[in-house]
Amino acid sequence: MTSKFAAIAAFALASSGLIGAASAGQLAGSLGVDADRLSTAELVALKSAQEAGDLDRAAFILDGAARGDVTASDQLAASLGVAPGAYTAAELTALKNAVERDEADRAAFVTGSTAVTSRDAATNGAGDQLARALNVEPGSRSTAELASAYLDATGAGDS
Repeated sequence: MTSKFAAIAAFALASSGLIGAASAGQLAGSLGVDADRLSTAELVALKSAQEAGDLDRAAFILDGAARGDVTASDQLAASLGVAPGAYTAAELTALKNAVERDEADRAAFVTGSTAVTSRDAATNGAGDQLARALNVEPGSRSTAELASAYLDATGAGDS
C-alpha cells in the first residue's frame, strides 16, 4: 500500500513538473535507463510497474520510448495513406470519418484534392452493363447516349 501511495505521489509530482532534472536523472539511474530516453512521467510509471512486478507494462513503457518521435497523428496519417505532418489531427479525424463512411467528396475536400467526383461515379457498372447489352465498347458513350440507343433498339421509346 505504501509503495502504491508513493508511486501516485511521485506521478503527481512528475505531472506537475515539481521533480527537477536531477531527480529525474536519479530515478532513471535507479531504473537502469537513460534519463533522456523517457519523460519523468514515464520513469515514474516504469518504477511503479517494476515494483508491482508487471513486466508487460514495464516492457510497454520501454518499447514506447523506442518509437522515438512517432505521434498518434503520424500513426493515423500512415493508416490513411497520407504524409505524416501534412494534416492537423482534426483534418486526419475528418478524413478517417469520410473514408469509413465512403464519402469520396468529403475526403477530397479534407485533403484539398482537385479530383471531381461525378454524380454518375457509382453507376459506372450499370453503364458498362448497358453498353455490353448493346454490343458497344464500355466507356465509349455517355449514359444518356446508351439509354437512347437502348430505347431505340428495343422500341420502348416509341409511343
